[in-house]
Amino acid sequence: MTSETEIPYETLDALVIEDDEFQRGLVVQALKVIGLGGVREAEDGQSGLKACMARLPDLIVCDIEMAPMDGLEFLKALRRTRSGAVRSIPIVFLTSHNESETVQAAVAAGVDAFIVKPPTLKSLKTRIDAVLTGPRRY
Repeated sequence: MTSETEIPYETLDALVIEDDEFQRGLVVQALKVIGLGGVREAEDGQSGLKACMARLPDLIVCDIEMAPMDGLEFLKALRRTRSGAVRSIPIVFLTSHNESETVQAAVAAGVDAFIVKPPTLKSLKTRIDAVLTGPRRY
């Protein structure tokens, strides 16, 4: 896609998975400001998986450090599903970690992008644009 191509944000449904209620609220609000048509929430990886199976989102924004199921476990579980539609959902990790071990594990598991907390509107939109228009889809 070219830079002139407009992403129809109003038709997109996002799922935000974040255990910190305040951080989750910030990301939800930011996605609404960007113009996403639907934004759902989950407080950990287990509830995020249930939400994905109930209704597939077009995009997932997920924290890495959560309990009982963290973001890496969630990502691995999602990428292992039999459904190609589920496996191909773009996932953007929210993290305060930039250690290479964490990044390498997430990349190996199939994450599409990272955003360092707290995300700005610009960083969130830039990453979303990249994963939605990029050539690589799992």
